[in-house]
Amino acid sequence: MTSATSVKSFESRKKRDNNVTSDNRSVAKLRPKKPLVSSVADSVLSVAQMLASKRGSASLIVSDGGLAGIITDTDITRRLVAKHLDAASTSVSKVMTSNPTCVSMTDAAMDAMTTMVENHFRHLPVVDDNGGVVGLLDIAKCLNDAISKLEKSNSKSDSVAEDVLGQAMQSQGADETQAAALRALLGPLMNQAFGNQVSPSLRSLLVGKPSTIVHPSTSVHEAGIKMAESRKAALVVEHGNLVGIFGFKDMMTRVVAKQLPIEDTEVATVMTPNPESVSPDMTVMEALQTMHENRFLTLPVCEGDGTVVGLVNVMDVIYGCGGADGWRSVFNTALDLDDLSDDASYRSDKKSAVTGSQISRLKKADVQTVSKLRPKKP
Repeated sequence: MTSATSVKSFESRKKRDNNVTSDNRSVAKLRPKKPLVSSVADSVLSVAQMLASKRGSASLIVSDGGLAGIITDTDITRRLVAKHLDAASTSVSKVMTSNPTCVSMTDAAMDAMTTMVENHFRHLPVVDDNGGVVGLLDIAKCLNDAISKLEKSNSKSDSVAEDVLGQAMQSQGADETQAAALRALLGPLMNQAFGNQVSPSLRSLLVGKPSTIVHPSTSVHEAGIKMAESRKAALVVEHGNLVGIFGFKDMMTRVVAKQLPIEDTEVATVMTPNPESVSPDMTVMEALQTMHENRFLTLPVCEGDGTVVGLVNVMDVIYGCGGADGWRSVFNTALDLDDLSDDASYRSDKKSAVTGSQISRLKKADVQTVSKLRPKKP
């Protein structure tokens, strides 16, 4: 399966989905990040060191100019550390996810977001019409961008933001329960007070979900095996209390990239000590706000006496807030506000061009085309 096939299959799926409405707002509106690119022939070690130096969490793997795969910090833990493979001698092609689902800059933004939420994809590659890599969507960045736009709008006008939200929900045919959940999600922003009535608690979200608990003296190899099984970061507990957290990015940057021996390195030496934790009685909406404000990807959950309850990540919170159906309206609202902002900028630029017409005759105008908004091709 080639990268071009991935794009075509994605577009075919969109046409078959009767629930997807016509929307001319493209993926470019989501402002994909410039991708960190590696070759299919690179070693896992070189990729891990590159990501560590650039503070990245994922690299797109190319072969013959096209997208061949994607490797993330999670993949490195699950497919390298947990299996005790050597990073220096293991090719990235053995660890990456081959032929990942991808989108183009001209695909509908909402279709891309729905694909990420429904499939639990944190990352989604963006390619051009020829299959060349041009960007990377990160669900956490998209989430933070959307909330920031809503916050900015709310600071200017609560009523305008509320009207746009209402229109978005109405246009998507949200039922009363979903509408209430969406209003609860944006309640602090829109001065609505329904959060605790409809938003589930983190305790209910974690029921039946085992935690990845390790001791400070646990080896990073053993921790990696547990993390691979649960697909969650490890909570480091001593004497019943949380003393640290050890995530997939920690494994990649502090262990693999530095070539530390995984059997002899204790978690205590590479963990993030004394992480912030939240109460299990916190609502999912409140957790979302906390993660947004602090740019957290994970949140340890502990009782008042310090007993560890579990860990939630950004995808858990998104699902707890309504999944793809609920988030469709939220992202639509953010894109609506972005459209209004773009329109205002256009009018402002046009006015400036008129008042400064004499200057413009002397100096050539700097015209910014849509193509200039696209990430540079590697």
